[in-house]
Amino acid sequence: MTTLPAGAVLATAELLLLRRSALVALIAIAQPIGLGILLAFLTRDSGLAADYGSAAALQLLLLLASTPYMAGTTALAARRQHGVLKRWRTSGASDADLIIGLLSPYALLAVVQAVLLCTVTAVIGGDAPARWWPLAVGVLGGTAMAGALAFATAAFTRTPELAQLTTAPVFLALFGGGMWVTMTPPDEVTWVMLAVPGAAVAQLVRVGWNGAAPGQLLGQTWPSMVALSVLAALAVALAFRVFRWETR
Repeated sequence: MTTLPAGAVLATAELLLLRRSALVALIAIAQPIGLGILLAFLTRDSGLAADYGSAAALQLLLLLASTPYMAGTTALAARRQHGVLKRWRTSGASDADLIIGLLSPYALLAVVQAVLLCTVTAVIGGDAPARWWPLAVGVLGGTAMAGALAFATAAFTRTPELAQLTTAPVFLALFGGGMWVTMTPPDEVTWVMLAVPGAAVAQLVRVGWNGAAPGQLLGQTWPSMVALSVLAALAVALAFRVFRWETR
């Protein structure tokens, strides 16, 4: 008989717990999908030159802020409050297995939702993304950053109900950074903008969807990839430093 890795067992358990938590399920599933589809229709019916690249960027930022970040923070706070994290940590599983088990369901859910939202936006807008790889880099890098930020924020979230409050600053930074970028021409986005969480993801998604002039694709994407990598690394370092597995 083949034994599943500890991370896979914990991920399965986390999925079962997600199904039983109406609050986390609402944040992780209904909120990003509902708002994302609404944003696509608003873009189509705006009466302006429809910028589906910017719409897709804001959709995916809402998704990242809702599923791996807010839902992840809420779930971590709930598992710690109920002693689940403490029991799992004494089970013999490594910290790496615990992290994979706790966050992989939300990361996988985010990727599936991203594909769904991109498909819906392409159908509504009548046009597919010009380049897929910047979108993929933005979604995967953004998911890693959001997951690490969930661990960091959960350190200051004593109960799952408080997650609505403690996640607000980062949620606003993610969405605000995206708004700032989408209101700026792609070739005028600066390093200062890209230092704001969400900005690099928005730039990658927008350029990937709308395309770029010949010879400008790399120039408009590599600063965002560097900024996203640095922000994700800083978020991981912060999470390792401040996260607590047990209640005080």
